Amino acid sequence: MAKRKSYGGEGGHSGKKQKTAHVHEPPTSEDIHTGRQLQQLLAFEQDLQKARHGLQSFKNLLDGIVHDEDKDSEKLQILLDFLETVKPREKDDEVPVYLPDVMETWSMASQLNNENVMSAVAVVLALLLKVISGKVDLASYGLGICRTLLQKRQQELIAKNLSADNGKDFIISPTLRLLKEAVCLDGGALAAPIFRARSNTFKSLARNMGLRYLGEGVEDPKRPSVRTNAIHFLLSSLRLLHLEAKRDLLSQKDIVAALMRHVRKDPPSLIHEILDTLRTSVILDKKLSKDTKIRILNAHSLIRIAELYGYSEEPAEGDSDAESGRPSVEESTHAFLLAACTDSDAGVRRSEHGYYPEGIDPDVIPLGVDDGQLTDFGMDSIPWMSKFEDNVPVRNTLLAEFIQTLRPWSNTKQNELLVAIFETSPELAAQYFCHKKSFAFDPKLSATWIGYAALLYNVVQLPIPAWFGHPKGYARVPPPTSVVLGNTVPLPMTLKAITRCFSIKSKLTSFYAIRLLTLALEKLGRALEMHREASSSSDSVWEEAARRLVDEFYQRIPDIKDVIKSYVALGQDDLLQRQAASRLLLLYYEIIPQLALRAKFDVSPMLLSTIKRVEASEGTGEEVVMSLLELENLCTVAKYSPSMRWFARASDMPYSPFTTLLRLSVEKPTGMSDESLNNILHWVADEHQLVESRSSSRGLHPLIAALKSIGHIDAAIWAFLDNCVERCARTPVKYIEMIEEQLEKAGIPEDDDPVACPLMMTISEQIPFLTSSSPGKAILKELAKLLSELLGYSLAAGVSKPFLQVTKELFAAGFGDEQLGAKLRISEKKKFTPEAQEVADKQNTTITYSRDNGVVDGEDNDSVHHISPEELEQKLAVPITAGKDSSLSRWSSKTPEELVEEGYASGLIRLLSSEHASIRKEALTNIVKVAAKIKDSAYENNEQVWLLLMELAETARGAISDGPLPSVAVAFACKGLEVLMNPLHCLYEKLNLFLTSGPVWSLDRIPLMQHILQEGPTDDGAFYSEVSWLLGFLLESLRVPADMALFHKRKVFERLFALPCNPFLGPNLRTQVLRIVYRATGIEGGSDTLITRFGAVSWLLAQRDAATDAVERATYQALVGRLWDTCDRKRIEEWSKGGVRRLVA
Repeated sequence: MAKRKSYGGEGGHSGKKQKTAHVHEPPTSEDIHTGRQLQQLLAFEQDLQKARHGLQSFKNLLDGIVHDEDKDSEKLQILLDFLETVKPREKDDEVPVYLPDVMETWSMASQLNNENVMSAVAVVLALLLKVISGKVDLASYGLGICRTLLQKRQQELIAKNLSADNGKDFIISPTLRLLKEAVCLDGGALAAPIFRARSNTFKSLARNMGLRYLGEGVEDPKRPSVRTNAIHFLLSSLRLLHLEAKRDLLSQKDIVAALMRHVRKDPPSLIHEILDTLRTSVILDKKLSKDTKIRILNAHSLIRIAELYGYSEEPAEGDSDAESGRPSVEESTHAFLLAACTDSDAGVRRSEHGYYPEGIDPDVIPLGVDDGQLTDFGMDSIPWMSKFEDNVPVRNTLLAEFIQTLRPWSNTKQNELLVAIFETSPELAAQYFCHKKSFAFDPKLSATWIGYAALLYNVVQLPIPAWFGHPKGYARVPPPTSVVLGNTVPLPMTLKAITRCFSIKSKLTSFYAIRLLTLALEKLGRALEMHREASSSSDSVWEEAARRLVDEFYQRIPDIKDVIKSYVALGQDDLLQRQAASRLLLLYYEIIPQLALRAKFDVSPMLLSTIKRVEASEGTGEEVVMSLLELENLCTVAKYSPSMRWFARASDMPYSPFTTLLRLSVEKPTGMSDESLNNILHWVADEHQLVESRSSSRGLHPLIAALKSIGHIDAAIWAFLDNCVERCARTPVKYIEMIEEQLEKAGIPEDDDPVACPLMMTISEQIPFLTSSSPGKAILKELAKLLSELLGYSLAAGVSKPFLQVTKELFAAGFGDEQLGAKLRISEKKKFTPEAQEVADKQNTTITYSRDNGVVDGEDNDSVHHISPEELEQKLAVPITAGKDSSLSRWSSKTPEELVEEGYASGLIRLLSSEHASIRKEALTNIVKVAAKIKDSAYENNEQVWLLLMELAETARGAISDGPLPSVAVAFACKGLEVLMNPLHCLYEKLNLFLTSGPVWSLDRIPLMQHILQEGPTDDGAFYSEVSWLLGFLLESLRVPADMALFHKRKVFERLFALPCNPFLGPNLRTQVLRIVYRATGIEGGSDTLITRFGAVSWLLAQRDAATDAVERATYQALVGRLWDTCDRKRIEEWSKGGVRRLVA
């Protein structure tokens, strides 16, 4: 047997096996001046030294083009001439091979294991595709080269390069760059075929992503490592692959794990690209299922990404100005994790039930417990109510595992992330602290403790989810008390820790304790309010849960005496702490009065000292504001405190607390809310019977208005008023009897129920004593003027005029001076209605209160939004794709892949609906030829595509002679090709079953409609994807009146109108239904059929009323107008007897 002939390689050939050269020898090169010269240099040579010389010369040319700013350079023209010269001729029976000499050189270098040439070929091809990708007119050459690379021979060469030994970066990296350029070429035109060849093109990708940069410092962007190149290739594939291919790629566990394994050691630019691509192409891709997303966003990946918090960035030598202006790695990481962990569409966060643990149904009473037992035994009859003190089962187990690895006390952004997760997934808060045993809140005044306190502050501040997390209103059974309490007072906030915060001589620890308790009490108040809303009766289980919640809350917080002790010990200059502590005291009295009233707390001294501080302050600085807030809180506390002495005068104060507050509200603009201060004064006056306690009484408002109208009031008059209010409060019955006597003297019957004022009787009684003390003429004149104003404002406020006449006479008699008595008069004042401001305040509060009432930022959801016909057309109109006659000739020179994937076969199919019979017949003939060409090829799905095309041909053969083929058959064939070219499509199995069920399609039926709408999906979670495909198919099927008749016959619109009744149907699918309705209105008689046969007007109006978004409601209304504008109005008017016109109007 003759010996095998050997190729001549580098160096002579000996009988021994040649060793692989591991040393990079510098290649030679020469300048290229013509395309012919380049062709000769790249011609196949058995001498690989010459081949390498040609490749290096070609590389130098390409480098010059890449770095040459002149796009129309001479070098580019040389390249164009070369590409045109070596362009293969298209033959029917042969697959064209671009750059055959380069491919042959690569093959021989691979056989001889010449690594230098193997690397050089990959480098040249990657550079060539990079140049071509920037030139639109060269796209055809690039696609041809890439299709050549996808041939089996070249795939094997690529796979060998990719699987080179670990130290062969110079071979692996260029090959990865080549694949990346091929994937990105022409907007990812060949991304899908490259992925289908993944056994070769993605070979050793996980291994290659582990070959990271091991040098010192930061990786040079101009010389990326193998890992960087591999990740660039992977990310480009994720950006450009279609849905099913992307889902399959993300299913490769080794690739996903390799991507995240060394992410903390990657350069900043690569980290930014990883996070941006995952965010845009995975998290924000709404078509990608949650199960697919969670494969890459698993706990391991999230933990690796979270390690980037605190990433130290060192600027690399090649960093540009644009890169220096981008956000830091930590900021990008934070934005990515926020989107991944809080967005329900990202796949990580699952829907949950708030404060109701996983595995319980609060609407179902346990077996063996009836309604009577639930009422008699209350919460004790529910076995799971006390099971969640040590552990809380959650639905978001992935997030629960991830958040345990965070360190929110050491990093503010991790704090923000954890709080954001708790806000969107409330079930995790209580569970987190149950498992976080190392979280110690004992005050030590360290940075770690401050971080703990900040986290607890943010957690307690979170709102309670609506209905405690139950999806539809309040449940039958309340959530477990331990879970509600765990969200209100987290487990680290123990009674011992909070009490120690007050005992330590540190303002910071006590301030944090005060603020935490304030937030906890506010949250408890909201929880109790929600329990009352859910309770149907006083003995319901919700009421019992509220009582138990308060009882257990008592055990977790300090006694009010500790708070009072801390407050009293505060210095007068510590205004911020004093304001916070006074607010906490107020909440004790408002939320848990049973506990607050145990302490006999006299707030008078602190109230008076605060008033003195406010009176002595000047200006409107922060100190004044803090003092005013403290005063407001103390006034409200005094209102609740039974031991408060409102009318007792202190030794160091000229007036009683009540008169001091009255003087403060009149003479000194306090900045306090008029409503809050006046309410306190009115409440005190009403409680101590200074005024009549009735709904028609205006209380102290006339007195306050009279005092304000005078301006500056002498101290003697204030002392006089202070004496009057003290006497009236001490013996109110005496002055009420005086009112009765005066009314009887005036002849006013008791049945009239006149409005009077006990304080006026006290003033009339004390005037003689004032005049006897010889106060001075000016003071008496000022008092007379004040009393005249008081009489006038009292009349305006609704006090009985006969009573005021009697009171005026008593005032005059008390003065004992005719001149002063003559100055008293009941002047007419403008109608006094103090409720006006209160009503306005309540309206403002209502406007900004809640989204649940349909009001957001002062704008009602019922506010009118209009959509013009042009805007409606832009939103719902979809252009009809028509066939082009040129499709008859263009298909013959295309490969089977191009025929199916680039739309040439679909173009032929659409010609079957042409108006010209000759075009239809020629299209049918060409479809049969295309089917035969695809069947005889090596195309991946050749059998299925051939079957579809031949069934279409058999269906059309007897129909196209009478007229165009019905649109439903044409649209189904085109949409079916899209399914067959992707074996991972959700309808791939159903379509193949349909194709094998019979050789001819029925032209009076809608293919696959029943299978999609009435049968379950082939893959779990693919129902909505199948519905989306069906709606797109129906939209393409609706073009002419005959199509409308078929839709009517097959009850398509009844099925479409039933789809939006599904509450989980997404907005995109609802829009697709509306697009079909809009298309029908553009067909002759379509609007009439929709109105008379399918009740489209009523359906649209019902959908409009059910919609919550104003723009969506306006869309439905505009579509109703479109129906009316395009219908036969005369016929519809007669048919509906004017009903449709009235609904549209």
